[in-house]
Amino acid sequence: MEALFQAGSILMKVNTLQGKKMVESGLQSGDLSLSQSWPSYLPLPADLEILQQKVAGVQRELEDFKEEALKAIRYLEDAFCQMSGVLAQQEEQAARVKQRLREEEDRGIVRNKVLTFLLPREKQLREHCQRLENMLVRSHNPLRAIRKSQAD
Repeated sequence: MEALFQAGSILMKVNTLQGKKMVESGLQSGDLSLSQSWPSYLPLPADLEILQQKVAGVQRELEDFKEEALKAIRYLEDAFCQMSGVLAQQEEQAARVKQRLREEEDRGIVRNKVLTFLLPREKQLREHCQRLENMLVRSHNPLRAIRKSQAD
């Protein structure tokens, strides 16, 4: 039959086959059951006190570690939230920039179409103006026009 032994706030089973050495080595195996003759193998009260102090120290270290881990997790969560917020803002900004770029490309296409239409039209109008100017010059100076036509 197994007997239970309480050290501090931890309930332990002590295996008499492994004895005191296992208890002092940090309770590594996890099987700490006692046999029927457990009173003869119990550690001395001083050893129990040392063991209880070690267990209490480990518990304090565990609590400290737990608090530090929770602080680190909270810090990481906060950093993640901030980064998520910044990322969302940057995604919105990127979407606005893409939209403006599309609009500008559309305007550029329209400008190119207008220029494609206007450049030949400008050439036609220049030629037409030149013809009109020539006609005007001839109409103001008919003798020159006659001499010029005779020279040809």
